[in-house]
Amino acid sequence: MPVDPQTAAIAVVSLLGASAVAVVTRRHYEPPPRDGEDEPPEPVFETVVFFALAAGLFAGLGYAIATVGRWGTLGRIGTLLLSLVGLYSAYATYTGRVADDADPASALMGIVSATVLGVYPPLFFALSAL
Repeated sequence: MPVDPQTAAIAVVSLLGASAVAVVTRRHYEPPPRDGEDEPPEPVFETVVFFALAAGLFAGLGYAIATVGRWGTLGRIGTLLLSLVGLYSAYATYTGRVADDADPASALMGIVSATVLGVYPPLFFALSAL
């Protein structure tokens, strides 16, 4: 049974985005200490949790954008405008124009999330042309 190209694209983008979130979590995220315990927090556990949550959220975002994109011309135009907003947000966060006072982990999470948001509509537009 062949897989729908749109579903495969959603899976690939959400897994790549979740992997980027996991890398950011592992390298830059400093979890708060546990209350009343002398043990440091376990960063591997938090990395896995952030990966699973991000994969689910990015997949849901992909299906939502794909659904809106099927609403005719206005849906396609709206999702492409959403792509511009996402990619500009990633650029603005990366250059420090937005969230310049945020810690590195939060800024990088914002960059990854905005990039995923910006990548979906052009990808779906390209897949619809096939």
